[in-house]
Amino acid sequence: MEKIPETITGANIRKRPAFLRIVRKSVLFAIPFWALIALYVYDDPFMVLRKYNLYDSDVMLNEHHVGWQIYRNHCDSVHFNSFILGNSCTMAFRCDEWEKYLAPDDRAIRLFGNGESMKAISLKLHALDNEGAEIKNVLIILDRTSLSRFSILNGYGNILPAAISGESPFAVQMEFMQAFAMPDFLFPYLKYRITGSVEPEMKRMNPYGRIRDSRNNDSFNPRDKMIEQEGEAYWENRKKEFPERDGTVVVEEPAIFHNQRIVLDDIMEVLHRHNTSVRVIISPDYNQKELHPDDREILQSIFGKENVYDFSGINEFTEDYHNYYESGHYRPLLGNKLLEQIYKHQ
Repeated sequence: MEKIPETITGANIRKRPAFLRIVRKSVLFAIPFWALIALYVYDDPFMVLRKYNLYDSDVMLNEHHVGWQIYRNHCDSVHFNSFILGNSCTMAFRCDEWEKYLAPDDRAIRLFGNGESMKAISLKLHALDNEGAEIKNVLIILDRTSLSRFSILNGYGNILPAAISGESPFAVQMEFMQAFAMPDFLFPYLKYRITGSVEPEMKRMNPYGRIRDSRNNDSFNPRDKMIEQEGEAYWENRKKEFPERDGTVVVEEPAIFHNQRIVLDDIMEVLHRHNTSVRVIISPDYNQKELHPDDREILQSIFGKENVYDFSGINEFTEDYHNYYESGHYRPLLGNKLLEQIYKHQ
């Protein structure tokens, strides 16, 4: 048998401990990474890995996923055919209130997004179309900001479900996993995980408890209870949230250009195919800024003049501060008034 040179075996022996040290360091380095993945899968903090009957959470959830999953949970039994779409001001429009103006068998659900983009509204309508849903009635709640957005926004709150975006489910889950690992979410979440409590200053967390109806995604705004308890003091104690208005007419800059027009036409194409009854509401902005007339005319040319209701600017609805939770959102009592206004001649 040929003898192996001593120098070679010695070198191999010397290399082995160095290699093992690298392996050990790699394993130790990867432990936090795998622990993070395990925590994400176990907790499912965004409630997107599994199906749930109730979407009440101490985490501020992605409203696109919540709304879509509530729809999927109940569409076979409820047979939704009426959809409230748009930004967070949809909270002022309760499904059962809207249903009063629809046919007796019509059932509504709210499919909104915070800071909603027109592109997201278009994709949701296409997803409903692909599901074979009956799109009989649509109520779209917009403002200038939403009208200006012709592409999907960034951030975990704007990640669309795969069934809506057309992306692979794995890619969507990777986006959520990356959002979970970001310090602005992870650190408050870990503090919550350790203490078991949510503090008001914790970003991305929900200190209010139940904030939605898990049947039709209606909003339960915690400020309603504050108003009930405090009365007029609610507005007196929050004057910073209700800046003074001097009655000056301010017209917004135009929001609808070529790209926005393409998305709006795409929305109308789906609605036209379903012979949908559509109402478009431009929200009554507390700051009383008026939608640019060019934008109003474009919306009327697409959806029909009789179907576009512009409540922006200075009017009876924006004058009364009691109609608002704060300067960015108005209350269901105003939403009910707007519904009565748009359906009064029906």
